[in-house]
Amino acid sequence: MLKIRITITALCLLALMVSGCVEQPRTSKSSIVPTQTLTEQADNALSQAASSIAPQQQLYQLTAAELFVKAGNIGKGLTVLESISPDPLSPEQFAKYMLMYAKLALANDHFFLARQLLSDQRIGQYWQQLSLPQQQLWYQLRGELFSLLGEHKNSIDAYVALSELSLTSQARQKAHDKLWFVLNYMTHEKLDKLATTEQDQTLLGWFSLANITRQNQGDIRQQLALITEWRRTQPNHPASLTPPTSLLSAQQAVSDLPQQVALLLPLQGTLAQAGTAIRNGFLAAWYDVRAHYGETPIVRFYDTAISDDISSLYQQAVTDGAQLVIGPVQKEKVRQLLNLPELPVPTIALNYADSPISSTPKNFFQFGLSATDEAKQIADRAWIEGQRTALSITPNSGWGDRTLSAFRDRWHEKGGTLIESPPYGTSQSDFAPLLKPVLHIDHSNARKKRLQQLLGKPLAHTPRRRQDIDMVFMAAYPDHARQIKPTLDFLFASDLKIYGTSHLYTGVQDKGRNRDLEGIRFSAMPWTLPGATDEKLQPATELPALYRHIFALGIDTYHLHQWLTLMIHQPDTRLFGSTGTLQLNPQGAIEREQPWAVFRGGKVQSAQQLTAD
Repeated sequence: MLKIRITITALCLLALMVSGCVEQPRTSKSSIVPTQTLTEQADNALSQAASSIAPQQQLYQLTAAELFVKAGNIGKGLTVLESISPDPLSPEQFAKYMLMYAKLALANDHFFLARQLLSDQRIGQYWQQLSLPQQQLWYQLRGELFSLLGEHKNSIDAYVALSELSLTSQARQKAHDKLWFVLNYMTHEKLDKLATTEQDQTLLGWFSLANITRQNQGDIRQQLALITEWRRTQPNHPASLTPPTSLLSAQQAVSDLPQQVALLLPLQGTLAQAGTAIRNGFLAAWYDVRAHYGETPIVRFYDTAISDDISSLYQQAVTDGAQLVIGPVQKEKVRQLLNLPELPVPTIALNYADSPISSTPKNFFQFGLSATDEAKQIADRAWIEGQRTALSITPNSGWGDRTLSAFRDRWHEKGGTLIESPPYGTSQSDFAPLLKPVLHIDHSNARKKRLQQLLGKPLAHTPRRRQDIDMVFMAAYPDHARQIKPTLDFLFASDLKIYGTSHLYTGVQDKGRNRDLEGIRFSAMPWTLPGATDEKLQPATELPALYRHIFALGIDTYHLHQWLTLMIHQPDTRLFGSTGTLQLNPQGAIEREQPWAVFRGGKVQSAQQLTAD
């Protein structure tokens, strides 16, 4: 999930950084009185700037910006920096100005301003004159920003350079962990493309190492053996000398792998199709490892449909020797598990409790196809791309309510404005009556009528929608989405960017019908994108759309049985799965971050991926 963390500590560190960066203009002892507040000192510096000429004027402004940051008035500090004409500054002063400005812009979500600053060509001309801390900060900011904007190659280049400038093993470790984070978010297709065109041996080594970990998700033992061999053949590569932390921790995960796994699934009744799809996905991954001569656990299945009491079934699985329990699926049975005195073995519930858990029990984890993860991811991406006012179009259903609630909370948390259209019904076929009022088309027509009455003659008139909306957040299955997008176009909203959830696409290209979805960007299940996951592990096309996603969930469930221990001990560990990039959060839930795709010419294509640590 995208997270830009701005803490008081970070602001204090920033204040310390800029205080060491800004050259103070010469002033008399009476210019700044020690008893003045920081804000008063900043205002005084601005007054002196107003009566000065370059370059003294710019130095007073830099001092004022620094003092505003120290006082906690980041907005005023940014305003002052924006007003500075940097041309008269010396190379050293210019670098200090740019670093201060870029760091503040990045910390305050002004991402494209930060990109402009961090791409300034003047820095390149003065590079040799920068101090080592300035060079390190420059590459650090570039690495963070370009990762955030999905410019992964630029981000990787920056972290490689930062590693080379690092003087301590701890600093190199941090740079390598950041670099590995970016590599783990790149698709197979992108990695392969970079590997075929790259000439730099250091970068080629990183790409090949990342590919090794992608190709052996189902067998951590084989993956470790290949990593060991890679390190043997490239002993002097930075990743061999200082491996990413998650690779160092993988050996511990191997020693803790469960030898027997129990799956508690509904194999009869109303949820039988879902339970069967999970079982089949799990077994597909299990057989795939066996086909490559890998080691697999003993697997036992227990039908949760035969009893309303999950506790006895759970205890039976543990008594039978299960060292890891996966399931149940039903929400009420997940809640029953939470009421047990203890869970003696790690347990991955394949659903989420109805209400928040005050404290996560030991050995309890949750994993599922939560639409709320997608909604938060969409809010994060739209915000990074500069959207600030969103229109929501969501169904009148349980998953629609949860999706809208998650988007609303994240959007408001960021400071965005949300305009909610009335939820549509599952049988809705005409969306114009639903969307015309919220787009204020009726207001436009009413204005025309008033003008005609005032002037006493008919007027040529093209209705206009309201102009305060930047984007649309849409939760819909394909058939509804194919009606919503043309309706928005008809109602003069074709210029609005539309962001959708993975419900839009289930892996079947339908070029003719999907032309009605042109331009919609959505968070996709990796298994639906060509080249994103192992083509051998694909759900059957005859499965209904929903159960194809659930089959993919079963595949990831198998992989999780190996990676859970590593995720617990190394929280930064990410597993590139069929349903998304998986990571364990502090509350014991396994979150999914999905890649982005877009409809172009009726076909689905991978879109630029945005990431943030």
